[in-house]
Amino acid sequence: MTRTATTRLVFIFLGAASCTARSETHEIDRLAERADAVVVGGVQSGFQSGHSVTFVLSVDRTLKGELSPGSTASASWRSAMSANKGLKGNYGLWFLAKADVGLWTLLGVLQGQYPFEFAYFPVPKGSVPAIASTSPPVTVSDHIAVELASALEVYTDHTQLSRLATGLLGIGDSAVTQGLYQTLRTSTDPSLKFVGVSGLLRSNDISVLADVANDIELIPNLHAVGLIPAVCGVRNPLATPYLGKIAASTDEELQRCAAMALDYIHTRDTLPFLAVLLASGDPATREYAIQGLSRFVDNLPIQNQSNVLNGGALTAQGPTPYRTPETDEYSLSRGWLAGRDDTPYLDFWKSWWAATGSKIAASAP
Repeated sequence: MTRTATTRLVFIFLGAASCTARSETHEIDRLAERADAVVVGGVQSGFQSGHSVTFVLSVDRTLKGELSPGSTASASWRSAMSANKGLKGNYGLWFLAKADVGLWTLLGVLQGQYPFEFAYFPVPKGSVPAIASTSPPVTVSDHIAVELASALEVYTDHTQLSRLATGLLGIGDSAVTQGLYQTLRTSTDPSLKFVGVSGLLRSNDISVLADVANDIELIPNLHAVGLIPAVCGVRNPLATPYLGKIAASTDEELQRCAAMALDYIHTRDTLPFLAVLLASGDPATREYAIQGLSRFVDNLPIQNQSNVLNGGALTAQGPTPYRTPETDEYSLSRGWLAGRDDTPYLDFWKSWWAATGSKIAASAP
């Protein structure tokens, strides 16, 4: 499968998933529920031999469970990636499950093959949970969010930034996470600012799209974790002017995501932006543009979780005055090109817009 095809499948999933409420259980929430202990600390001693990992963890802070600050925990883990190395000095936020008496099993924070150093969140040693939030932490997930956000403010490299931000954005919505995102949004570090923007955007605060649109030139050079899928998932027609500006980005994936959002919104106001995207150099972006124009002509509703699941997203919601046999021939309202040459579709929809665009604008209420 090509990178473009894989990315499109991910974007489709994220687009549908983004319509759900962020109060549902998220990946880090589930991990916290499974864990018998969640702690911040460092490896006092340990070694990996092949796939077998054993280590002694020295606890500095306890977020959940019976391990008290100053105590140690003997833990093991079976890595999918073989190595032979010492582990002393690894420091961060760990998820542990009880094993035998006095023993613990590490619950890795990722799925798949990865080294030991990616099995936990790399909280910088000496960082403290001091970031400002409008609400005090109540749940274990809230405390984890504060730890990760505080660590983000003192991150030391972009890998650490990416891992901490991914963890924070993997926590479900609460008053605490919203406060943390608002604080990060005010950061003078653009990478941190856009982590905050991503969190707020994923909770349907489309006002933060102005931050993305106004600083669009910064984004290609940033490690803006979570921003692109968050833009993909926008389904609010009021976001159209921002999405149109974002669609002019030189960042191919960000442009593609804005095109996807405009495609699934496909109101009258999206049409000028979709028409411009017909000339994009990215095939996936062009296909979203064709699809959005097709869905407007066929008067399909804006996509949301409910109508995607019940099939209503593919049912016309009223009259279709712009539909003709010719638009039907070149319509992608209910499908994809599936590898076909897009040239005849692009030629048709460019001509259609040139002939029809002004009439549609003149008929606006």
